[in-house]
Amino acid sequence: MWKSLLAASIASVALAAAGSAESLPAGWTHAEINYSVNHVPHTLVLDRGRVTAVSPSSLTIHEADGSSVQVALAPDTQIVVDGHPGQVTDIRRGATATTQRVDGGPARLVKVHIPPHLVRSTRR
Repeated sequence: MWKSLLAASIASVALAAAGSAESLPAGWTHAEINYSVNHVPHTLVLDRGRVTAVSPSSLTIHEADGSSVQVALAPDTQIVVDGHPGQVTDIRRGATATTQRVDGGPARLVKVHIPPHLVRSTRR
């Protein structure tokens, strides 16, 4: 019975994460969730941390556990900055980013929070 409950819990986390990359529980910086669609296995990868570098083709984040992760970006990567549609050029070093990838591919979604002190410093 506990296996059924665990499977149901993992499935709900995977579904929530697929809808919102901000669904990582507090304190988590990385998660890999295996699931299948039409009997084809996939892995959803979520990463969260501080942006240390950004370019048109990649984003590097420093996670709270001390690791750095470079995430590829594609022309169709959806960027959301503080809840609004954005572009890669809106991402700032020092911002908090949560990325969502599938099967080792480029990010499908990047959600970014830019702290107020960074917003002020970029308006000068």
